[in-house]
Amino acid sequence: MVASSKLSYPVETVRWNGEVISRVPEEEYRGTFELLASLGIDGVMLSGYAEVEAADFDLKAETLRIGRLLRELGLRCSQHHGLCPTFAPIGQSQKTVVDLLRREMEYTAALGAETLVIHPGRRTGKFGSIGELLDAFEAEVRSHSLDQVIAVCAENLHAAGEFAAECGVRIAVENVDRFEPLASPELLPRLIAKSDSPAVGFCFDSGHAHCCGNDPVAWIDKMGRKLFATHLHDNHGVRGIRQEAGFLSSAGIDEHLPPGFGTIDWFGVISALRRNRYEGTVNFESGPWPGELREGYQSAIHFWKTCERFVNQRENK
Repeated sequence: MVASSKLSYPVETVRWNGEVISRVPEEEYRGTFELLASLGIDGVMLSGYAEVEAADFDLKAETLRIGRLLRELGLRCSQHHGLCPTFAPIGQSQKTVVDLLRREMEYTAALGAETLVIHPGRRTGKFGSIGELLDAFEAEVRSHSLDQVIAVCAENLHAAGEFAAECGVRIAVENVDRFEPLASPELLPRLIAKSDSPAVGFCFDSGHAHCCGNDPVAWIDKMGRKLFATHLHDNHGVRGIRQEAGFLSSAGIDEHLPPGFGTIDWFGVISALRRNRYEGTVNFESGPWPGELREGYQSAIHFWKTCERFVNQRENK
């Protein structure tokens, strides 16, 4: 009998108003921490402790404080979802990128998290939209080459991976799929392989795969033993309207529904995680099921554990 997975949920502890990152008052999230702990959930995903935007508080002091609070409540930070570029314009020094990654890993370690999750193909600079970010990436590819951009990103990740090992943190690069650069099933595995670091692997996002027309199970198999973290949520898939090549807008399709409310094959996902010997936390990048908060979390947890039991029965026949 396979034991149930360790489960984790996101909790908002910082906010960004378009100009500055601010702390959420503790009374707004402490109750959620305590509720999750009372339901047997010992992990939380925290996000946003990054220096790519201005913050009105001391990031190091705050991450240490949050880490202490979690330990006091019997919780742990399962992962820190950061926001960091992976390269500067080709031909310029990449030191700023590596320094930013190092500081985000320091904040990740202060939170008590083992894994920093980032997106793969973001260039340095302030962008007003994903469209501007994509334009900057494509300009680099036109001026140099896709291979050269991948090589520079990989060098930066390799350097960051060396520091990650020193502070007990791993870097998980997310399959943002067709929403951002270097995140497709063809390019992201190339980037991770070229980074050549045991501390650099993947974060599997089920919803991004599914609504971009890629098979979540195939994605897990590509990641294999380099799968370090998960973002599990549901949606209704391609629905026959996005067959064109190129990047997509996530608007209206990346629904971030709780598992069970869309069309992802969760039995297949669970089987693939087990087949690839994933032993990390199952992190839901969604809220609980609709309804009163406690009841919603209870329903979502029951659904997942029931899916695992069905997979147990199927695999033990």
